[in-house]
Amino acid sequence: VYRINWLKARARRDRWEEEVSLVRHEMLWTGLWFEYHKNMWEQRALQSTEPGKEAYARKQMGLWSDFAHKARLMFKGKQMDGI
Repeated sequence: VYRINWLKARARRDRWEEEVSLVRHEMLWTGLWFEYHKNMWEQRALQSTEPGKEAYARKQMGLWSDFAHKARLMFKGKQMDGI
């Protein structure tokens, strides 16, 4: 009985370690996703030939930049290092 409980507890611990690793990676990926979109809209703004389209692209760039900044602040010290 003790061995079975020990095995169950070890399996539970292993699942939690995997979950923590996944969540930390997701925090990193979220920030990178926001940066990717910011850069994409920045390129669109630079390539735009019409003022209205450029203004819209710059607005979107600012939005994604804010998302990236907030993600960095919220996830600071919590995400994976060196990935």
